[in-house]
Amino acid sequence: MSTQEKQFFPALTGYRAIAAWMIFVFHFMPFRNPNIPDFAKNAVSTFHIGVEMFFVLSGFLITYRYFNDRPLNFKKYMINRVARIYPMYFLLTAGVFITWLIQNQYWDTEKTIEAVLSFTMTKALFSNYYFAGIPQGWTLTLEEMFYITAPLYFILVRKSKWFLAVLPILIFAIGLLLKDATNVPENRWGFLQYDFFFNIFEFFAGIALAILMLKKKLTFSRNWATWFGLSIIILFVCGKGYWDFEARFSHVLELIFLSVLGIAPLLWGLIHEKTILQKILASRIFVLLGKSSYVFYLIHKGFIPVLMNDYITENKLIIFILLNLISILLFTYIEEPMNHFVRRKFNSKKA
Repeated sequence: MSTQEKQFFPALTGYRAIAAWMIFVFHFMPFRNPNIPDFAKNAVSTFHIGVEMFFVLSGFLITYRYFNDRPLNFKKYMINRVARIYPMYFLLTAGVFITWLIQNQYWDTEKTIEAVLSFTMTKALFSNYYFAGIPQGWTLTLEEMFYITAPLYFILVRKSKWFLAVLPILIFAIGLLLKDATNVPENRWGFLQYDFFFNIFEFFAGIALAILMLKKKLTFSRNWATWFGLSIIILFVCGKGYWDFEARFSHVLELIFLSVLGIAPLLWGLIHEKTILQKILASRIFVLLGKSSYVFYLIHKGFIPVLMNDYITENKLIIFILLNLISILLFTYIEEPMNHFVRRKFNSKKA
């Protein structure tokens, strides 16, 4: 195992909890409450950037751990990725469809299609099934595609650092062409009719940050990166509702601005700078919450909070607390043991 793979950044784990919580608030904030000021509603409406925060972090961690592995053991790499995200996703996706079957007492071809696309984590390729199964699970299609293609990016970037800029632009352009090419009446499933290829810029912001750190070409003498990045994120959150760009290229510029000037500096600061924010996010409780944040992300919207709302309480704060507690239990007793089991089972000593 490489030194990079062994290295653990506690504050980045706590950061994951914050990103997951932002997405929860985005989904459940009572926007229609007349007592909430408009500026607060506008700010919360941008909390979906928790997804962007995850994507930049994902690009950073994968690159930091595997960029210097030459040659990369692709089999072991993919087994580790699958072990990390798939077992818990499979169980919860099964729970979604079993709950639906119990409640509706029938199954048809449409549900079979939804199930197949959900279990294979390919549903985000089809706009008609984008929110099938676990609704927020569409992001895992993008993660899956990034995991598979990242080793190729590494090969190209090692040849020339220009690929850090060229590749995301090229992938974005190809995505636009494919979307236009598949926008035909007989495209019943809506293949490639969502702009999921926009998010490649976030992954590459993380890739660039990791490479700069590995090459030790990014150093600062003062603790300003944390607060600079956080300030840009706050500026984005507070101002997005007032400059909401709908055009494709304007949206890309937004993502680049947020990822490169906001999220990436924040990640660098949380690793290198001794700040109160780093201390909080690296604390034992936040590390635990961060480790269980993947489960929290998967269950925060779906049949589990619906059952809580119907049979326990409608109070969103209590539901939030209960979801965190359930996430910790599922992480400790199911997700983490299954992660290690899959790695031990399929990663031979020879590999």
